[in-house]
Amino acid sequence: MVDAYRELAAQEEDRVEKDHSRVVVVGSFCEQPPVGLLITLERAGCWIVDDDLMLGLRWLGDDVGTSDDPLGDLSEAFLQHSAHTASRYEPEGNKGAALVDSVRRNRAEGVIFCAPSFCDPALLEQPMLVAALDRNEIPHTQFKYSEDTGQFAVIREQTGTFSDSIRLWGES
Repeated sequence: MVDAYRELAAQEEDRVEKDHSRVVVVGSFCEQPPVGLLITLERAGCWIVDDDLMLGLRWLGDDVGTSDDPLGDLSEAFLQHSAHTASRYEPEGNKGAALVDSVRRNRAEGVIFCAPSFCDPALLEQPMLVAALDRNEIPHTQFKYSEDTGQFAVIREQTGTFSDSIRLWGES
């Protein structure tokens, strides 16, 4: 199945690439946003190159030890090798370093903060992440959404403007 997909994808290489901005989407680790919202971001001119969606599948970045102290092994794995999220303590000044690294590693041109309106950890962490992006001159925009949101026109307009500004005035 994967080989068949790869063959089809290879045939599509000659297509014209859309003029989209590469972005990292953060702030939705409490709950994955509606699929319509993600489609709206892409239709507005944004390629999502990294995100914090479905972190449970990527929570630990390394194997958990197998010593006689399983709780200690799990604690060590969480403290030393887990994803950087709002629920994880980071020493003063380090909050946002992982986000800046993700932007650079994925050649992103900006960050979109996309948090559910009820996700206090993400909303409380956001000012520290914004400060890290500002220090590194990385463009960003933000909005909140409701889990029952079905109308994305305002979000599409805002992210479309953000994407356009990156393409028009961003550094190449």
